[in-house]
Amino acid sequence: MTTPDAVPGSPADPGTALALPRPPGILRRFIDSHPRTIDALIAVASAGIPAIGYLVLAAAGDAWYVVVAVVGAIVCFGLTFLRRTRPFLLLVVASAFGLFPDSGMTSGILSTWVALYSIGIFRSTRAAWTGFAIATAFWFTGFQIEFATSGSDPFIVAIAGNIVQTSVMLAIPTLIGVTVGARRRYERALIDRAADLARERDQRARLAVGEERTRIAREMHDIVSHSLTVMITLSEGAAAQAETGSDLAPDAMRRVAETGRESLAEMRRLLGVLRAPDDEAELAPQPGADGIGSLVTQFRDAGLPVAWRHDGPAIPQGGVGLAAYRIVQESLTNVLRHAPGTRRVDVRTRNDGSAISLTIDNDTTYDPMPSDGSGRGLVGMRERAAMHAGSVTAGPRTDGRWRVDATLSIDSPAGEK
Repeated sequence: MTTPDAVPGSPADPGTALALPRPPGILRRFIDSHPRTIDALIAVASAGIPAIGYLVLAAAGDAWYVVVAVVGAIVCFGLTFLRRTRPFLLLVVASAFGLFPDSGMTSGILSTWVALYSIGIFRSTRAAWTGFAIATAFWFTGFQIEFATSGSDPFIVAIAGNIVQTSVMLAIPTLIGVTVGARRRYERALIDRAADLARERDQRARLAVGEERTRIAREMHDIVSHSLTVMITLSEGAAAQAETGSDLAPDAMRRVAETGRESLAEMRRLLGVLRAPDDEAELAPQPGADGIGSLVTQFRDAGLPVAWRHDGPAIPQGGVGLAAYRIVQESLTNVLRHAPGTRRVDVRTRNDGSAISLTIDNDTTYDPMPSDGSGRGLVGMRERAAMHAGSVTAGPRTDGRWRVDATLSIDSPAGEK
């Protein structure tokens, strides 16, 4: 059996890490990997250079103008380094300098643009437009103060012009920040979603591996337990017959060898699924309900007095047929192991069209064989029944017999309920 090669990072290859494409462009990768350097460059461009300009032009202005301008530029320079974590603080301080006509216009407007862009990038779209409203209120008030003191334009005309000027001046960095920020948040959401899918894929793969291990362990238990029990019983019978000089001892040993070969073949087929993907596994049909007759005959040959009766249509093949076969096999194996001296074993199977009923009755003995089992056989039977929305009960009856009752649903697997 071969399987196609798994593509790295695909669901068929759960052992690989999630492979994501690199961000496009050298500039984008540099910006993402050097945030402090970028913040320093922005601070120099938006506040450092204007501060130097104010000092150069200090001789042409009043002393208070220079002080306010330089202080404003220095404060905005420092707050620019907080634009990723506290962009609103930078926005309010930078916009406040717009209330001082001519004193902090250059550094104030540049730092306001930086703050609006940063809010759109590092906050939400709603926060960006909230910042736009705050900045518009500050700068509109500042422009109104400037026009009111200059007296160059009528008051109504100044208001209309200031509204348009302020809105356009502040809407541009806001729109750029919102657009870039929305795209980056979308990219992060895609990456997070891909990581979640990768974790979910790995969890499903681990669960599938665990379920497959349980299935293989259950099959191996049924095969080994049944076969070894039959072989031990036949070997003990052959030894007893050899001691009495009976001619039946060779036939019993031949049946032991035949049982061993059959078990070995089943084990090879089962373990074939654990080979490397490129190895060709030996394939063969799994036993089904049509093999119950041969199974009963095999136990009869081992000396177990088994009587089998079936009512209704034949049990369908597939998973429910395999489950029925394994439950009967495990029940008869337990009888042979723990009650070898039983006088009668009755096996009844019934198909009523919607469910399969299995009943295995046997007489209990007063000198049972010592039990060296771990109880996994009964657990395995219940797991098989649960896979087909059924159940298994086992225990003594009031008449002194031991009974195993099992029901299996034909149309309602447990995974589809």
